[in-house]
Amino acid sequence: MEWQKNSLRKTLKAKPTSGQAVGFKDIKSFVVSTKVIREPVKAKISPVEPQIRAKQGKKPKKVYTYLKRRKNPEYEGGVVRIEVPRNTPPFESCLLTTKSDRNSGPKTAEIWVKTRPKWYTDLMGWEVDEETGETLPAEIYTANDFTVSNGKKIKALDRFCEKYQPLYRQKKVTLLFLTFTRANYARIEWKDMIDSIKVRMKREGLNLRGFIWTAEISDNLHFHYHICLCIDRVKWSTIPERMKFENLWGQRTEIDFVKKNIRHYMAKYFAKCDARVIGKRSYGKSNKYL
Repeated sequence: MEWQKNSLRKTLKAKPTSGQAVGFKDIKSFVVSTKVIREPVKAKISPVEPQIRAKQGKKPKKVYTYLKRRKNPEYEGGVVRIEVPRNTPPFESCLLTTKSDRNSGPKTAEIWVKTRPKWYTDLMGWEVDEETGETLPAEIYTANDFTVSNGKKIKALDRFCEKYQPLYRQKKVTLLFLTFTRANYARIEWKDMIDSIKVRMKREGLNLRGFIWTAEISDNLHFHYHICLCIDRVKWSTIPERMKFENLWGQRTEIDFVKKNIRHYMAKYFAKCDARVIGKRSYGKSNKYL
């Protein structure tokens, strides 16, 4: 009973807020009230968390609580296999010098792509009254593993842009945007390609401050990567051919300067969520932004 007495003293000393009762006639009524308050916390739909946020001065217009997670019954019908026979000829531009067909060929014979989300997550949306702190159910929002992953990608892109957009405007850094095509035919794995980029930058005397990348599956199931590199400011009229990394990738690549706003330039690639390669990451970034 001692903890109940202490809780009662704290409650009586606390300043009242809108919608909160601060007085209890006796210990018995306090215990009963405590049980009543605790019961909704065990339920899946509970406005307790939004109320706490409102009392702490954080008054978002909407907050969400978890309802349930369910599997998409049409998921398996959207799984597509990309076959990669080693004797398939590469693009015409890949027939030159080191990008010949002898350098083509994947390490695995096939890649599986999911074109439909596997999981749906239902969330209850609560509207918070900024004056009273009351929360009212507003809507049920359904997310899926594509939209959740896409949201994480956009947040990572925002952090990248917040770091380097001011430096770009001050003309202290140069941003390079590269596309690595036909990833299922590449000579090396993507993680090894990133390591090779770091080594190449160091040999060229270029300070690689940070990078961010995303994988993309186009409508015709073309598996490719986009990556943005941030280096110290360089005065290139044209980008050197060796910075395209085609001899390492073994397939056609493209490179260009990022112009004007970084986020506007890259958001269209990071916002796509029509398909995912099963077993591979859909985005990544450098461990540190220098």
